[in-house]
Amino acid sequence: MADTWYVVQVKSGDEHELRLLIENRSGNDLKGKCFVPLYEEVRRSGGKCNIYFRRLFPGYIFVESDNPQNIFENLKKVPEFTKLLGTVEDDGTKLFIPIGDKDREFLQTLFTDGMMHVSYVHMAKNGRIDKIVGPLANYKDHITKLEMRHRMAVVEAEMFGKKRKVRFGLWTDDDPALPQLQRQLDIFDNDENNKGDVLTGTVAIDIGIHVGDKVVDETGIYGEQIFTVEKVNAKHRTVISSFEMYGTTARIELRADDVKVI
Repeated sequence: MADTWYVVQVKSGDEHELRLLIENRSGNDLKGKCFVPLYEEVRRSGGKCNIYFRRLFPGYIFVESDNPQNIFENLKKVPEFTKLLGTVEDDGTKLFIPIGDKDREFLQTLFTDGMMHVSYVHMAKNGRIDKIVGPLANYKDHITKLEMRHRMAVVEAEMFGKKRKVRFGLWTDDDPALPQLQRQLDIFDNDENNKGDVLTGTVAIDIGIHVGDKVVDETGIYGEQIFTVEKVNAKHRTVISSFEMYGTTARIELRADDVKVI
């Protein structure tokens, strides 16, 4: 694990190109991750909610390194580098901005494998929220906007030196079950400790899906997104799948009965 997280501001839409430059030119100075954070945005279409993967902070790349100055010195020699940046300081001092401990702790509560997943929200009959499970749960007292119909909440938080609005995707009992969310709900409802990670263990039963398979979600929740199977849990009939977007490799859990090998 590198010592410090840094944020690099880039022109929105150029995150992937700059991430590749940093990875290819940094050598041993890049001792941690270089990624573009994603989140699950929920949209309603035809009376059904679908999940889309979006950049949480457009125009920002996160870098883990204990020697950002060396990374910058190597990148200065590449003409494409300055073209991709949103703003360029002559002395280079403001290109790699360190993230404070408070900001880092905030970000770590949001992400799982580079992805901020949807949060489950339940509304009581009196119209008040009585249950939140997922990343939004830690910030329920900071919600500034809540639209259940559009499955969206906005939290205002102090980050990178100023107040920012962070958008959260929401999921409810009216939507199809999501394995990773259902497990959290079960723990919440039963008040039990996590009894095990589905990422571990051996597969004793062949359910027709194997590591390395390419699959699509037939429920339509994730549209036409193609996933690569990384783990199979035959007992619970779920698969851990990954995909890459904007240079971030994110992982989600899918029901085996809902996916088709392509």
